[in-house]
Amino acid sequence: MKKSIQLLLAACAVLSLWGCSSKAVTETTKAPAAAPTESQKAENEPVDTKVLPPYTGEAAELRFGWWGNDERAALTNQVIDRFMKAYPNIKVTGEPNGGTADHFQIIDTQLQGNNAPDLIQFGGNYPDYIQYLTPLNDFLGKQLLIGTAGQFDQVALEAATLDGNLYAVSLGTNTLVLAYNKSLIESAGAAVPDYNLTWDELIAYGRELKTKLPDGVFPFVDNSTNQANYLSYYCQQEGTPLWTADQGGKGYLTLETSKKWIKLWADLRAEGLIPDADTTATYAESGADSSALVAGKAAIGMIWSNQLAGYQAAMTDQLGATTLPAGGEKAYAIQMSQYLGINKNSQNQEAAALFINFFVTSPEAGEILGTNRGIPCSPIVREAITGKSTPVDAAVYSIYNAISDRSIPQGPNLPNDQEFINELHLIGQNVAYGSITEDQGADDLFDLVQRLIVK
Repeated sequence: MKKSIQLLLAACAVLSLWGCSSKAVTETTKAPAAAPTESQKAENEPVDTKVLPPYTGEAAELRFGWWGNDERAALTNQVIDRFMKAYPNIKVTGEPNGGTADHFQIIDTQLQGNNAPDLIQFGGNYPDYIQYLTPLNDFLGKQLLIGTAGQFDQVALEAATLDGNLYAVSLGTNTLVLAYNKSLIESAGAAVPDYNLTWDELIAYGRELKTKLPDGVFPFVDNSTNQANYLSYYCQQEGTPLWTADQGGKGYLTLETSKKWIKLWADLRAEGLIPDADTTATYAESGADSSALVAGKAAIGMIWSNQLAGYQAAMTDQLGATTLPAGGEKAYAIQMSQYLGINKNSQNQEAAALFINFFVTSPEAGEILGTNRGIPCSPIVREAITGKSTPVDAAVYSIYNAISDRSIPQGPNLPNDQEFINELHLIGQNVAYGSITEDQGADDLFDLVQRLIVK
């Protein structure tokens, strides 16, 4: 709990923004040239290399694979450009892979074919890939300047360390939120949802909201099985976490909790509080471009806090954010949002380590990325972006404050995490379409967790 509090205090101190404006000047006028935008200034200004570790190798080329939407790609490519200005002998090629499922399908194929990128973005599932990763210990204090609390939140390093080896570097902290369409809800004459509603209070709120929303718009996104972390949160509240590191790894999910989760969402579907099976199947909920919330089919949906800005950018309506339902055991985890690791087969590992260092410790990179991949772990970066908060980012920081008394340290992902996500989705679809009963769905979910633990 001490670590969680430290992480929260650091996170709540952060404010961030990355934005720019531009002015158009027609070719037929002699008007003065428009002032350069912030991004144009950044492109033209030299990079301050005084505090960057030197590169001692020869000309190198790196590939960097990540998941995310177009906004993340644009921001990431700006950082890549700045890095290459700082290290002219290192060329970096970005390889955005869409959503998480697409990303890991591509990465898995590339790893099997010995053609994976030098730098790979992971989530909490990085332990499933350590056989492909280079331990980063030898780069600490040299290419990676993240070894002290003044340089980097050390709890973030602990989360990426197994058996004494650091396998990846955290790109930021993150937590789950309920994003809601503020414009839609207020135009319907309803109040926006409060922080820390219980499950019963949130469902009651949804029933009231349903009476005011337009036809075809549902109160909630169906997050029953397309968001594995929501299930994990619920199980933790019930005191039966999916998985812990106890005794080398142990599962606690009970069949009773599995049945309660499946029934909860089946009842919401029966009441029309979440979309029907066909509508739900239309939206993968892997990002803003596949979201029922963004499409205007639902008013409230669960996303990660670092996704909020991207969802807002995809909408004209104003978004707000509130907490997940309260109740039961403490369950609100402050997560490492993503990690960046080095492929053990990379021929340019020193250059790759320098890129990671620039990505997570450079104030220039921090100002560009903002909170796109979570709240930065570098105190230096946090200081650089303090005072530049957008309303969306401010909403995220308010949530960090609201959950401070029910937060827990991040736990490990379930072994074979991506397989779990894929199979969970299939179970949810089968229940929603009536292909299997609720009880059978609960049995399948329970059996799935037990099978993956020992696989």
